[in-house]
Amino acid sequence: MLAAVGLLTHPASAAEPLPFHGWTLTQNDMDYNLSVIGRMRDFGVTHVQLSHRIVTRVDQFQNEPEVVDRVRVLADAIHAQGGQAIVWMQELNTDDTFTYCFDLDGDDMQAKMQAYRDAMTAAPEIDGVMISFGSAPTELAAILPSCAPLRFAAIKEKYKAMIEAVSRVVMDEFGKQVYVRTFYHKGYEIPYLRAALEETERPIVAMSKSEPNDFEPYYPLNVLVGDVGAHEQFLELDCAGEYWGRGAIPFVAVEYFAQRYRESLAAHADSAGRFVGSTCRVDRYEYSAMGTANEANLFAQAQLAQNPEVDWQTMLSRYVSTRYGLTAGSAAHTTLFDILRRTYWVGRKMYYAKGEWAFRKGSEIPASSADALSLMFDKTISQWDAVYAPVTAQLLAPSSAAVLELLQEKHEAMEIAQRNLDALPELREAIDPAGYAALETLLVKQRVATEIWFHMAGAIFATRSALSPAAGGWVAWHLEALTTLADHLDHQSYPQIIDPYPMSGEDIREFVSNTGGGLIEREPVEPTWLVIEGIDIGRSDQTSVEIRWRAEDGVNYTVEVTDRLPGYARSEAHDPATTGDDGIAVFTISGLEPRTPYWFRIQADADVGSMLSGDYSVWTRGSDRDPTDPASPDDAFGGSGAPSPLLLLGLLTPLLLSRGRRG
Repeated sequence: MLAAVGLLTHPASAAEPLPFHGWTLTQNDMDYNLSVIGRMRDFGVTHVQLSHRIVTRVDQFQNEPEVVDRVRVLADAIHAQGGQAIVWMQELNTDDTFTYCFDLDGDDMQAKMQAYRDAMTAAPEIDGVMISFGSAPTELAAILPSCAPLRFAAIKEKYKAMIEAVSRVVMDEFGKQVYVRTFYHKGYEIPYLRAALEETERPIVAMSKSEPNDFEPYYPLNVLVGDVGAHEQFLELDCAGEYWGRGAIPFVAVEYFAQRYRESLAAHADSAGRFVGSTCRVDRYEYSAMGTANEANLFAQAQLAQNPEVDWQTMLSRYVSTRYGLTAGSAAHTTLFDILRRTYWVGRKMYYAKGEWAFRKGSEIPASSADALSLMFDKTISQWDAVYAPVTAQLLAPSSAAVLELLQEKHEAMEIAQRNLDALPELREAIDPAGYAALETLLVKQRVATEIWFHMAGAIFATRSALSPAAGGWVAWHLEALTTLADHLDHQSYPQIIDPYPMSGEDIREFVSNTGGGLIEREPVEPTWLVIEGIDIGRSDQTSVEIRWRAEDGVNYTVEVTDRLPGYARSEAHDPATTGDDGIAVFTISGLEPRTPYWFRIQADADVGSMLSGDYSVWTRGSDRDPTDPASPDDAFGGSGAPSPLLLLGLLTPLLLSRGRRG
């Protein structure tokens, strides 16, 4: 068995721990929920939210006795672990309401207050109520006031009235806490949400997603973070990876959570409110972070709650030591540290296109190129960050050069995923067989997924590149490759992949069928470009970071650096004299600020053309680094062990390792 994750094995943090360290559970499997709750003390969890399939509406306490029983049992288990139980309540919780009287003395609000009274009486174990306005069956903003229309003409007044009504029962009558979730869909909702919270005098606690709208690592920080009046506030995070493979594909986002904490602390520096911590989704229904590599995300949140300024490298190093029993600084520790940190890079490059959420709202494959296009219109990053507008425009109608840059980005995901697999055999004797097998399954699936997303992205963006004479042939080549990949999945060419989620052969074939049209009849043509490979990081300190890549003869390289995507304000040519005999270029980015995230990319220029790599996140270190934690991996390129025979069976076929050739 793998070692249990605990916090007590680590030195006390210098910073004051935050008071709110929460988990959110979404599925109604009681055995599973109780097992997760049983691990609260291991992670130092203080609050657990029960939501989605467990409970979402106040009337369930009146009409569904099984929900009452479920909540009471789970709340008791949470209390036994020393935590508090919070239940989600969507408002309004009906889908056939078009008008509503928001006067607190009116029949509608009196009935609402009675429903909360009934709920708190039926389940007295409840410690708090989370009012969730966004994604409710009918949202308050869309409901017409049936009484006092002038008084409730301002949308904010409807929100304030609902908060007050719930507070009169939950706070005044039962002495429990009221929380308000600030989730919203579009930017026009922000002003009235902000005003409602600022003007609410009740001591509610606000929960805000770290991103505007849904979880997306390229989105800027949610503008409501640090801007909800004089209320305490905590972040809503996703440790399970709802849009990043749901744990079936690893997405160890330790540095991402560190980034969001850093941004939130800065946003609260001059705020009237107080930042009190975060909650993390443990699962998305049947797919859980528990028992997968994504458990590192739960560990990271626990570390951040203890010390919000801890280095992400220290957190991940502690996780590797605690979870797998590997000594910091050992070869095995370094190898596993490398593998896990790189899954984050793989996910960013695989699921996004130059930062755009360009494929599907979810971890699955889009049904067609048109399906992916509709997501871009709905979720484009440029609606939240205007500097991305040129990127969005480029992706909507890409040139052939832009298509090749996107293929380079997806190729990097494949190459990094393969690098992780090549390093894995070094751990065979260092960790227990069950842990090794679980990692192998996750990494094989990620490697195959990157191949699928490479070809899917190529088909989607080449289809949009209407003016490119080569586009039709590229589309045909990508769709042919996808069909072969579907065959491999259907015939179980990968023994490790028992559950194909989120990339079944059936879904791949649907995409091919809906995307092909007349283009699939064209002669397949494999795209070619000037490929950049082997990009990784070396050592880092407070003001500099070392990066490396595989340099090719006759190619000139430039390193570009930024502290805010998508623009790059700083660039410097690489001196070929620093390239070693092994062909590895080494470049030091200096003049940086301590404990700060940056992004870099590499431009390659040669007689045959030019190419830009995708973006890479990189952090400097803090001044109070844990002395037991290595500064960063000594071997930035992982292990050199050969892939196992099982990997060779599926991954070394000519098609699956087909890559864009150098132009």
